[in-house]
Amino acid sequence: MSYDILWEEEKKMKYKINVNEEDIKNGIPSNCNACAISQALRREFNTDETYTMIDDATGDVSIEIDDKKFQVNHMHESDVADFIYDFDQEDGWSKVKPMTFEIIERSA
Repeated sequence: MSYDILWEEEKKMKYKINVNEEDIKNGIPSNCNACAISQALRREFNTDETYTMIDDATGDVSIEIDDKKFQVNHMHESDVADFIYDFDQEDGWSKVKPMTFEIIERSA
């Protein structure tokens, strides 16, 4: 990795997202705009424009906030994908636990 690429990586905005019990309780399973993670994003970014999904083709978690795209830190991605999968199952919301993960703004 070149120094320029490393420097670009460091300039990206990173955010810690905390999905709490209230987000889980108020989240709507299988609703990309209102699931537990989207509830946490709404609270963190003070907006209603949130979208969370798993790309069927790649398995990557996709997050959009106010038309900006974010990626989940690679260290947390499998945990976030598991959370989404579990939350979207029938009564899955009762099985998931609060979690914290990091998202990184994608380059335009």
